[in-house]
Amino acid sequence: KYLKGETSVFILSFYAFLLLYAYLTFSLIYSGSIIINSGTILIGALSLLIGFISSFITQLFIFWFVLLFRKNKPITDSFNHAFAKSVLRLGVHLLRTKVTVTGKENIPNKPFILVGNHQENYDILIIMPIFKQPLSFIAKEVLAKLPIFGKWMKVLGNVFITRDADRQAAAAIIQGIKHYKQGLSMGIFPEGKRSFSNELLEFKPGAFKLAMKSKADIVIVTQYNVCTIFKRFPWRPYKVHLHIHPLLKYEEYKDMSSHELSNYVKDIIQAQLDVY
Repeated sequence: KYLKGETSVFILSFYAFLLLYAYLTFSLIYSGSIIINSGTILIGALSLLIGFISSFITQLFIFWFVLLFRKNKPITDSFNHAFAKSVLRLGVHLLRTKVTVTGKENIPNKPFILVGNHQENYDILIIMPIFKQPLSFIAKEVLAKLPIFGKWMKVLGNVFITRDADRQAAAAIIQGIKHYKQGLSMGIFPEGKRSFSNELLEFKPGAFKLAMKSKADIVIVTQYNVCTIFKRFPWRPYKVHLHIHPLLKYEEYKDMSSHELSNYVKDIIQAQLDVY
């Protein structure tokens, strides 16, 4: 039940290990007087830094260790998705990012196709933990090569695609449709690349084939200010927004062409960006 809550068990374990490692480091280094002095403070700060790094490595090890036992589970396995989202919540926390979500009542209880604007590398990190049900993405191939995380993405049913490869793009859409029919919600970014801003790039109508061929309902999301993460110095807390629009049911768009649907969804996202 903790994995499915808003508070990540990985956040709790991160700080538990941080304090444990910091205490052990401090005890090993400092064995002198208990009187607080500049040397004691310096050793304490160093112990916390070592504790932070060691705890982070421990979380990665746990993530990898669980993968060894869960890698052959179905792509819709609820524990795998809940476990991964717990790790992602830790990532959002360590990025010092507060995500304000509106429209959560619009999330359906059945599989769907998610469509949203694409601002940065962190989009999936921000979006996935918001949804309780299994959700994967049509993602760029470079993510599959990430140590540990790339293998987890494959286990969760993410489909990878190289940039500017039309034939592979079509194959990725077909694979995404198969995953949807197995009960897995799939997400896609119609811009095809990051905008690095709150401005929309042109949508690729072909991306909407994922929903049209699946005859799926569409969850439209608008992200705002994800592009600001790591853009300010010194490093400060970040505030990003994500709005979930009313569900676009298949019956509402089934007579549209992919170009018409693309323009329709783009206008919805743009209108919300204008509000922000």
